[in-house]
Amino acid sequence: MMRFLARLLALAALAATVPLHAASGPWVAGEPAAAPKSVAVPRLHLATGSKAAAATARIELTAPDAADMAAIRTHNESAARMKRAAIGLTRALDAAARVPGSQLAWTAVDGGTAARASVTSSGAAAMRMSIALAGVPAGVQMVFFGSADPSRLFGPVRVGDIPDRTRPYWSPVTEGDTQTVEFFAPAGTGADARSLVITGAGHLFAGPSSNFTKLTGDIGTSGSCNVDIACSPLVTNLAFDDAVGAVAQMSFNDAKFQYLCTGTLLNDSDASTQVPWFFSANHCFDNEQAPYKTPTEMQTIASTLTTVWHFEAATCRGSVPVSNWSQVGGGAQYIYNNPSQDALFLRLNNAPPAGAYYLGWDASTVTSGTGVTVIHHPSGDLKKVSLGSMLRLTSPESIGGANLPFYEVGYSSGTTEGGSSGSGLLTNNGSQYLLRGALWGGVAACDAITASDWYSRFDIIYPAISQYLGTSGSAIDYTDLWWGGDSQSGWGLNLMQHASRNIFGVWYTYDANRHMMWYVIPSGTWSSSNVFTGDIYRTSGPPANAASFNASAVVRTKVGQGTLTFTDANNGTFAFSIDGVAGTKAITRQPF
Repeated sequence: MMRFLARLLALAALAATVPLHAASGPWVAGEPAAAPKSVAVPRLHLATGSKAAAATARIELTAPDAADMAAIRTHNESAARMKRAAIGLTRALDAAARVPGSQLAWTAVDGGTAARASVTSSGAAAMRMSIALAGVPAGVQMVFFGSADPSRLFGPVRVGDIPDRTRPYWSPVTEGDTQTVEFFAPAGTGADARSLVITGAGHLFAGPSSNFTKLTGDIGTSGSCNVDIACSPLVTNLAFDDAVGAVAQMSFNDAKFQYLCTGTLLNDSDASTQVPWFFSANHCFDNEQAPYKTPTEMQTIASTLTTVWHFEAATCRGSVPVSNWSQVGGGAQYIYNNPSQDALFLRLNNAPPAGAYYLGWDASTVTSGTGVTVIHHPSGDLKKVSLGSMLRLTSPESIGGANLPFYEVGYSSGTTEGGSSGSGLLTNNGSQYLLRGALWGGVAACDAITASDWYSRFDIIYPAISQYLGTSGSAIDYTDLWWGGDSQSGWGLNLMQHASRNIFGVWYTYDANRHMMWYVIPSGTWSSSNVFTGDIYRTSGPPANAASFNASAVVRTKVGQGTLTFTDANNGTFAFSIDGVAGTKAITRQPF
């Protein structure tokens, strides 16, 4: 009888026709990256060994001193729990050392003029350079190469394709202690191209050929317990292969150091486009404690970002990466960060390479015992995979001035290290891997294999970025009868969840005079993946046995607000305020 009454009351409430409001859903499936448009092949306009090539303008820096080395070593040791890795130094050039375009030896070539400049930092394993491009014509192009592998060209980078030229442009990473850039100015633009200025350098202690691990002991190497992608039993699984294609190594810098982290390419709900949303950890970019960086300062770092894709071993336990690894430079647009949630959300300025994958995500809460997968670059090494489970919700320490519960994870295979920060916490829904958070840090290591790491919670972060990622489904459908259990039989909630995830609720209970009373919650919003809040209405209208129904006689009165907090698929709480009187009831699902 009670169940029948609940359905009857729901139909009566629907007749009250209070407007519905659709709320955003908590998960989106992944999809392969579309084949990239034709990509220009980089080429040099000045012949190797020619007089023009020999006229390269050269900036030569001495090796970092002992104080520089101590600073980076101390920095990594002080931030050992937060697993980003500083692998180099940012070296600003003073005014006297900077090279403006007007001092370059511009030479006539087919279609325009070309000139070269190089920066050497003694002892570097790899290099980057920063170039001020304000006022430089959009058609000017740049091609970069390193002294250790001059045949590997990066570019062409067209100045007009760089979104923000108010900040210096940071080049891709090249091998060797010298990086050379060749500028090409199409006919008619050569004079204005001379306004460019080389302003700084990035001295990296490691590079791709060493798998971004230090040749001495100053930075460290990936531990032996880490598992190559090619060694994983999952390597033949197509869903796993998709997830691997979504993960990229991040190389970026601030005013002092060059850093490595890991990030994940995310999909959104718009099937007609592919926007390169990128998810990682706030502490990769931000200060470790207050004062935290402003959005402008975060954008300055985002503009230096270059991502390395498909950087994984060609064979199990091999040291040679697959041949199609590549870099995507050009930085990113800063979208959102939150220090206490350790959230970092970006939009890459350039599309990912062929073979990349836009990973799906799930904004529901991960339950204890759920199996998890982590794909990452420990110590900047070739891509690895770690397997484990979500142990519990705990707070590792005060993060961003707060003590929010994070996902505590233990590993059954592999671990994480510096450089792994920002790597996605993935779960498998039976058909694909979905992102659920990102690595903050912890104490897990090859010599502490049973120790824990902590991951941010996408379920908490999602509401702030939902406007970019959208929605296409629901992880849990809460449609059912809900009540207070056998001890409170006689009242309950009838919840109906639309595909949009909006909930229409009917609360059947009793008034102060013990008369039957029902309220409706016709719509609401999700403040997180498991918390739904909506206004409560009392309705009245013509009797059911009236000769004809007069819709104009229906009265809808807002009397308060209700909040549903689901702890899992079958349990939760209902907090309410009716005419100024507040209360909270535990609720459980009563399927039928």
